[in-house]
Amino acid sequence: MHRHLKMAGLLLLGVTALAFVFSPTLRAAAHDFLQGFRFRRLLVVPYTFSIPTATGETLSRVLGSDIAFEPVEPQTVQSLPEAEAFLGFPVRSPAGVKEFLTLQVMPAASARWTVDVGHLREALHAAGADDVTVPETLHGTVLTITVGPILLATFEAEGTPYGWAQAPLPTYTVQPEGDVRPLAEAALRLIGMPAEEARRLARTVDWQTTLLLPIPMAPGMAVEVESVALGDREATLFTFPQAAHTPSGEALPVRFLLWHDETSLYLIGGPGAEASRLIAWARAMR
Repeated sequence: MHRHLKMAGLLLLGVTALAFVFSPTLRAAAHDFLQGFRFRRLLVVPYTFSIPTATGETLSRVLGSDIAFEPVEPQTVQSLPEAEAFLGFPVRSPAGVKEFLTLQVMPAASARWTVDVGHLREALHAAGADDVTVPETLHGTVLTITVGPILLATFEAEGTPYGWAQAPLPTYTVQPEGDVRPLAEAALRLIGMPAEEARRLARTVDWQTTLLLPIPMAPGMAVEVESVALGDREATLFTFPQAAHTPSGEALPVRFLLWHDETSLYLIGGPGAEASRLIAWARAMR
């Protein structure tokens, strides 16, 4: 049981990639979604997080009244039928996996950001990002994201524990429609992304087809990110070289593979997971 609880914790490390989609500040990364967000590409961008804790608290205070978001908590279920009844979609599983050790579900969560230009400029000033220009025309812009519901599960294959997550693709709206790339740049700066990288992404990403997944890393934290071809799709392999340890104290890498199809996002991995096996599981899913 202790091992399974530890695995659940490591799964949450990987699911952090999905959790960043929930982040209220990332809802600025949208452009003209009223014309229809056509999910085609997942762009993962690791970066070193540099905002002090005190500054983060200031940002929460300044922007808190502009953001409507109610956190959700995972709920344990006892069977696949119970999970599917809650989720409203069929649960998929990696090839050869006959049963899950644990099953948790999270309800869908929506968050709305009503932009107050004055508050946004104050937040940027607190973050040391006065160089970001926020046009008055963005005042009153309403950005909404809905994520979930989400399945979180664990299973075992040949004695190795794995985590598995499945969720519908996120949905977005922005009102009124228009160019909100300056808002995207501001949001990226507010989550601690370096100025040059935030500006480049805000100006070059096709926000109508790309879901940007920034991965903030603590100074000194290591992660390797690799793109993997899955036929006409692309997956992202995350390797955290020293995220876990064996009973003898030896560092054990934790790997997760994140990908999507026309309807869903998937995440699979765990401590000591071999990249080749994760990729084979993803390629076997149709």
